[in-house]
Amino acid sequence: KQVIADLEAQGLLVKTDPHQHAVGHCYRCDTVVEPRLSKQWFVRMKPLAEPAIEAVRTGKIVFVPQRWEKTYFDWMENIRDWCISRQIWWGHRIPVYTCTPCGHEWAAKTAPNTCPKCGAAADQITQDEDVLDTWFSSWLWPFSTFGWPADHPDLKFYYPTTDLTTAPDILFFWVARMIMAGCKFMGEVPFRTVYLHGTVRDDKGRKMSKSLGNSIDPLDIIETYSADALRFSLMLITSTGMDVYVNMEKFEIGRNFATKIWNAARFMKMHMENAPDMDWRAMAAGELTLDAALLRDDDRHMLAKCEAAIQAVTEHLEKYRLQDGALAIYDFVWGNFCDWYLEYAKQDLYGTDDARRRQILGVMTDVFAKALKLLHPYMPFLTEELWHQMGYGTAEESIMRAPWPKAYTETQNRAWGLSAEVTAYVDAKRELITAGRALRADYNVAPAKFVHHIIQAVDEAAAARLAADAETLKQQLRSDNLEIAAGGGEKAMPGTLCKLGTIYLPLEGVVDVKAEAARVKAELDKTLGFLKGVEAKLGNAGFVAKAPPAVIGQQRAKQKELSETVARLQKLLATFSAAG
Repeated sequence: KQVIADLEAQGLLVKTDPHQHAVGHCYRCDTVVEPRLSKQWFVRMKPLAEPAIEAVRTGKIVFVPQRWEKTYFDWMENIRDWCISRQIWWGHRIPVYTCTPCGHEWAAKTAPNTCPKCGAAADQITQDEDVLDTWFSSWLWPFSTFGWPADHPDLKFYYPTTDLTTAPDILFFWVARMIMAGCKFMGEVPFRTVYLHGTVRDDKGRKMSKSLGNSIDPLDIIETYSADALRFSLMLITSTGMDVYVNMEKFEIGRNFATKIWNAARFMKMHMENAPDMDWRAMAAGELTLDAALLRDDDRHMLAKCEAAIQAVTEHLEKYRLQDGALAIYDFVWGNFCDWYLEYAKQDLYGTDDARRRQILGVMTDVFAKALKLLHPYMPFLTEELWHQMGYGTAEESIMRAPWPKAYTETQNRAWGLSAEVTAYVDAKRELITAGRALRADYNVAPAKFVHHIIQAVDEAAAARLAADAETLKQQLRSDNLEIAAGGGEKAMPGTLCKLGTIYLPLEGVVDVKAEAARVKAELDKTLGFLKGVEAKLGNAGFVAKAPPAVIGQQRAKQKELSETVARLQKLLATFSAAG
């Protein structure tokens, strides 16, 4: 203000314009931070950057995801000299010394006793009061932790390391500098792969921080859900290199999965007690002997799916696709093993054929042991505990040291009859069972009630194969009367078309047709009311013009869902009308 007043008094002021400028403030106490010029120490970086750039360009170091290579090159090819001095009270002091009498300044590895220029004594020599930037110490981490600069055995054994996992926001501050330091001081890159994970954010998309107060304490998650649930849930919901939005409820996925595995192990353990002479440890180690004559298609399907899971999880982990690996083992264990095979196996486990029961236990043990190994990187505590409880290892052994599971040999595949054709048939049979269960749900048939099913197979071959599996089908459909035939016209009863044919559910004697028709009619009317409201919103030009795109997208999704529900209810109502 005084400057403006002086200029006006002298008639030198042409005009004034408001100018908004950025003044730095401390994010904690909001104090104005005033910049000032001061003497600093720098490291010339361009000569250090060149071999580090070449290391990534030639593939010695690989970034996952690969897109971060561009960011790395942008930084390194436009690198500036590094200010390494800091004016704070703690840290490693700059190793630069000044002689008071002659003013000589030099760097030294140890505190000097005399000035190398004038010979002044140590009490006339002062060390620079600045300290080194924290990152200047951190860039030495890959080798300084192993005794460098001494020729330590650990340094020879562990350097270079294999993988580095970190966040992309310190790609330049730490990762690039470690690469430069490794190339400079060790003559070799410090690691081969840099895996850059995303940022954990809250369910509103905000970065978790103490200042926002939106952080979730991992110890609270572990206390509520377990450490394995925390690990597996994060892996399952996090795409490679992408940020992940979390809240406490997200960790129920891992908790529920762990519970599923634990219950499966308890079920198996209960039946293993009936075969004390079987060597579970040998079978878990891969010494599986099966009688091909006793194998059925569902057993072959389980073994084939196990082999596919091993190949999928192994490939995903080798390519650092951690989420895909978690999804593969999750689908295999929960779906194929627990939901389907264990349910299928109950008929034989509770049956009277001892040879068949032992065969089932052998398949289950081999598959479950392999599944625990595949799952171990994600859920180490649960898998270690079950490895011992199931008798797969002695007290001195650990699943950590067990060999990674391998696919079955060609000889085993041929001997056991594992083929794509068998796998396709069992998949199609499960589709048929799922359709039959859906029909029960659609027509409000009580889960415990046994019903009549009719399967109209696509051809004679399919009919014969399904007839051979009739007892299993009846068990899984909860059917006390199952008719299987090939061909024939469409029947006047609820049915669903599948790959192997059409499965029908006769309603006579199963449901009160009039009561169910009234219930469905009421539900249809209510759903039509909701659909009409949504369509009115989307038909309102003002709403569409003013509403955020996300809200419009939600309404369109709701419209689609309600339309599908209306179509399903109308089909049900038509079926009841025909039956009445």
